[in-house]
Amino acid sequence: MAFGGLDGLFDFFRQDPAMEAIRGHYAIPAGAAGLSSPEAQAAMAAQAIKGGVSRAVSIQVASGLDTHFQEWATDQGPRQQRGFDAVARLIEDLAASPYRDTGDSWLDHTVIVGFSEFSRTALLNAREGRDHSLTNACFVAGAGIRGGQAIGQSSDLGMEPMQVDLTTGLPSPGGEIIKPEHVIQTLLHNAGYTDDFADLRVGPIPILRR
Repeated sequence: MAFGGLDGLFDFFRQDPAMEAIRGHYAIPAGAAGLSSPEAQAAMAAQAIKGGVSRAVSIQVASGLDTHFQEWATDQGPRQQRGFDAVARLIEDLAASPYRDTGDSWLDHTVIVGFSEFSRTALLNAREGRDHSLTNACFVAGAGIRGGQAIGQSSDLGMEPMQVDLTTGLPSPGGEIIKPEHVIQTLLHNAGYTDDFADLRVGPIPILRR
């Protein structure tokens, strides 16, 4: 990367108009700690994708969310909000950046998937905090994705994932429990890979596809 000059794509504190615009858009904090911030992580993802460094980028935009005690009430909201704000700025950046000479934007050719390795219980524990939960959620945005909708639902009793009609996104007794495999299969189908070569053994989510 250094020999190819690609390191310059990530020199976020360089004093020139291009980097000033990136710092301003993402609100990257000053100082060394700013380079590991959620804002800088989101900016790095955009630069890596648009600069041709990588076609797949993984970033972490929130941490410190393992809140089993009362701190969940004060810590979860601001930390998650900061991460979501960073992702929103990433989406805005990609949507405003032309994709070569096609007339499309980079967002038209990029899929963003956000998730956690586990979720939090809906109900408080005995310490007035929230424990780990298998009922989870993710968000998907970008190329080939029909946005602006919530797909699936958890039950009122036990907060367990409910069976869902994958063509409507609504709870249905004859539907399926949505798993990560369904989301992966949807993205593969959007990319033109319709055979189950990864042995996921599930279909895509039609209502998620544009």
